[in-house]
Amino acid sequence: MTNTNTRKLSLRLVSKPVAKIDADLVAFAVMEHIDANFPDIWNAAPVSARASIRNAVVKAVVAEASRSGASA
Repeated sequence: MTNTNTRKLSLRLVSKPVAKIDADLVAFAVMEHIDANFPDIWNAAPVSARASIRNAVVKAVVAEASRSGASA
């Protein structure tokens, strides 16, 4: 049996947004974060991966907004 040190991420509850969520702005911020903190990912991933990741973020934000009652 191996002993691995697992780290649990803490979840923070936040209130529902009052205003409309800008999914494009969220996706832009996520992509900027990836560029700043993980620039080597783009060397390993194909060029089309950037658009796929951005589109997945937009879809996730829109889905979460519709589920929580906010609009995106």
